[in-house]
Amino acid sequence: MKDQAVVVFTDLDATLLGLDDYSFEKARTGLDLCRSLQIPVIAVTSKTLDETKLWIKRIGLDQRFIFENGGGIHLENGKIIDLGVDYSVLRQVMLKLSSTFPVRGFGDMKTEEIAERTGLSLEEAKIAALRRFSEPFVCQETDFEKLENVVGIHGLQIVRGGRFYHLQASGQSKGNAVAYLLKRFKADFGRVFSIALGDSPNDFSMLSKADSPWLVRQPGQEQIIPEINNLKITAKIGPEGWSEAVLTTLNKR
Repeated sequence: MKDQAVVVFTDLDATLLGLDDYSFEKARTGLDLCRSLQIPVIAVTSKTLDETKLWIKRIGLDQRFIFENGGGIHLENGKIIDLGVDYSVLRQVMLKLSSTFPVRGFGDMKTEEIAERTGLSLEEAKIAALRRFSEPFVCQETDFEKLENVVGIHGLQIVRGGRFYHLQASGQSKGNAVAYLLKRFKADFGRVFSIALGDSPNDFSMLSKADSPWLVRQPGQEQIIPEINNLKITAKIGPEGWSEAVLTTLNKR
């Protein structure tokens, strides 16, 4: 990795942030190392634009970030790159789906329910409901293959996150958004070494774009392990696993 610029792309929930308490304390060692080496840490999350702004300020992450599962990219100058379809379209489809399938999206929930399901405060839950390019939803037992087929007819897809399913544009992914930013990094710095960290299926497209992909272990549940070249799995859970991955990778430089 010598003579290469290094960049870290990271999921937030259950990766850099604790699943239940949203704490990043156990990731501080890795974060401090990135800061000391001036390595940008870029959030790649299902959270909304305003949610992500809140968290990058709290944690001290790079001003560039990817939000709503690759639906949008926030650049360092504040410009937004739109890669998804408008939320109003997703809501129209969700309403159609709910007449046939047992699905309920954020747009169907009151702030109190979102807060209860996510563990967020009421104020944070209000921000989480301000969607642009994706609709998180819950789904009871159903014919999921049929649900996905119907969604596909509308030019959309369903991706699975840590807590929710997400309805979004068919071409939208964390991986495509990461590829866009990597192209910009390479134009600026030439050789770039990328590290990516995530825990859920909606992170897999991002992990597949990285030179050093890491699956961060989840607590107390069976985890889907993708077939991705050079994929490594942390021994530790959540933010502690995040630091483990970053330290292991950067200390090999």
